[in-house]
Amino acid sequence: MALAARAAARAATGICALLGLIGLSGCDEAFGTSPPHAAPANPRAVASDTQVELTWDAVTDATRYVILWDNNLGNPTYDNEIKNIEETNYVHTDLTNFTVYHYKIVGETSGGRGPESVPVSAVPGPVPGPVEWVAVTAQDPGHTIYFGPAENATRYRVYFGAAESQVVGVRPLAPFEEANESPHVRASIDVATPVFYRVIAMNGSRIGSGGPVAVSPTSVISEQDLAIAGAAFGRVNDDACLDLPTATGGIANDACNATYTARVLADAGLADLVAAPRRISDARFADVNGDGFDDLFSNTKSLASNEESIALLHVNQGNGNFQTSNPISALAIGGVGGTLLAADFDNDGDIDLFAPYDHTRGDGARNWLLINNGNGAFQDTAAAAGVDTNPAGSAYAPRGGQAVDFNEDGFVDLLFGSRLLLNNGDGTFSDGSAAANVPVRDDNGLKLIDVDLDGDLDLIHHSGTVTRLHRNTGVVFGDGERIGAEPEETFGFGLNACDFNGDGFEDVVIANNRVLSGRGVPKLLVNVEGSLLLTATQEGTTANPASFIARNEQLACGDQNNDGMSDILARWGDTYSLLRSANTLSRRIRLRIVGSGGERNQQGRIVRVAPEIAPSRIMTRVVDSGSGLRAQNMYDLLFGSPWTGDYEVTVRFADGEVTTSAESGDELIIFEDGRVEDIDPDE
Repeated sequence: MALAARAAARAATGICALLGLIGLSGCDEAFGTSPPHAAPANPRAVASDTQVELTWDAVTDATRYVILWDNNLGNPTYDNEIKNIEETNYVHTDLTNFTVYHYKIVGETSGGRGPESVPVSAVPGPVPGPVEWVAVTAQDPGHTIYFGPAENATRYRVYFGAAESQVVGVRPLAPFEEANESPHVRASIDVATPVFYRVIAMNGSRIGSGGPVAVSPTSVISEQDLAIAGAAFGRVNDDACLDLPTATGGIANDACNATYTARVLADAGLADLVAAPRRISDARFADVNGDGFDDLFSNTKSLASNEESIALLHVNQGNGNFQTSNPISALAIGGVGGTLLAADFDNDGDIDLFAPYDHTRGDGARNWLLINNGNGAFQDTAAAAGVDTNPAGSAYAPRGGQAVDFNEDGFVDLLFGSRLLLNNGDGTFSDGSAAANVPVRDDNGLKLIDVDLDGDLDLIHHSGTVTRLHRNTGVVFGDGERIGAEPEETFGFGLNACDFNGDGFEDVVIANNRVLSGRGVPKLLVNVEGSLLLTATQEGTTANPASFIARNEQLACGDQNNDGMSDILARWGDTYSLLRSANTLSRRIRLRIVGSGGERNQQGRIVRVAPEIAPSRIMTRVVDSGSGLRAQNMYDLLFGSPWTGDYEVTVRFADGEVTTSAESGDELIIFEDGRVEDIDPDE
């Protein structure tokens, strides 16, 4: 009890004595001259190195407490006392490690002591450190929980619950299973069951603290009946919801939800986007005129000789409606197009466009580098830049691709068709493929991600049937390790990466179809401490139209409902499907990287976020320019933030680095001139 309360009780006792009322039950109960009527409830003894922390519930009529204790080897006698404790907690210090200490708590007034609490005991000794990371893969059925080793741990508790709130806190009020080491398997969990996990280290009876919450990779699949036009997330109007080329993000109760509203394409000025005989290949959102709204550039999957199937630029009129750009149409850009890349390649503040094409078909197709003149007009400089042609052979046919400042010299480079072309900063590019050991191999998806959080970008390469990870060591890619192999023969045209489970590591998703049926569900590879492990994906039921009925390809990532978790958009047969995480984590950071005037023109820039508590965990991301295979992730970057404390954020802009700090829950705009602002939730 606090000092003020104790002083008041003593004053009240003096009043009873002055009035000659000592011994009357009413006065005794009111002023504390009779013993407490109850024992302290919920006593707890938590041991750490050479000490035990004791806590208990307050007793209503107690003015102070006494701790009875001993460290006898035999039966407890509780013959030692710690008196005059006025709060409901006490730290017993200078104890001998690995010795059992027994305790009872009793309330006291000037009238005596009340009943003793139930006994508790604890054994002082080393306390294990926190578990630094946790990741979960799914089988069908079963969950496998991987976790990092903790200092001084002798075993672990794997807590689990249906909500994040159930597994947080120093000692979660959730069920747990014992584990001696990682991984721990829970064999009977259905693949469709979402579960939150937290692993806490133990040393004897002593429990550690800290440790992140992890979620199972459980997805909910919903079909979106929309006209197909690439797989891209963008922003075409002034709400905060991500849009698709042929639909706007759904809004309910002023919040984004898991639906889309199909556009009437003719009314939106997009009738020619999907009009026959045009065969769309890829679509790219980019604000090419700097008005704050995304425009839409798209290429085709037709021979270059087909003059009715050409690349189009649809310019946003500022209200979500578009107008076809006649100057771009007049270029008659045709052929079988690869992944479109939108970035400011000449560092003049506006977004340029790179459109690579397959040259192996003998139709005269070539690559186009469209440099933005700043007024919505473009000039093709591909020949002068040295990027208009590709080497002979199918391995050099551009399919996947990405724009990224790979060597971090401030100029955005090109990765496509078995080549890394480095931007010289003077309008030309040079081939850095051999120096970086870029694999020469047919691809159906390329992506640079920081698999192991060491601060550099590794290469994921998908051939269609085989996926390989080429680790980056000293700006040189390794020869590649096969990942995600399955016993059943599969194929798929599409690859992407995003942090699907919010643990800070980017996971990989691959289009995945059975050879015999031509149908399937995207394959998810969960990143477990730098290793990409195959995890089961829910295929749903016959009641779900998106379940295992069509071929999937072209995959994009974006937080569709603004819950802080990445969702996966898949082109699925003749429509789209959305794979959303069935779980939501509260710990994440969202960053929007912009020009000095707020322009969303920083595609290809590298952003690093590292927790101060674990500075070697460097989460490295690239502002998306179009990536994977004919796909585009959302412009904002999401970082899982499972570690406590502040995070250091570093952005490599054209003219140098900007560094700031963030904490879990922050949503920040980082400007090229160094300013930092909060993201308006309505933007």
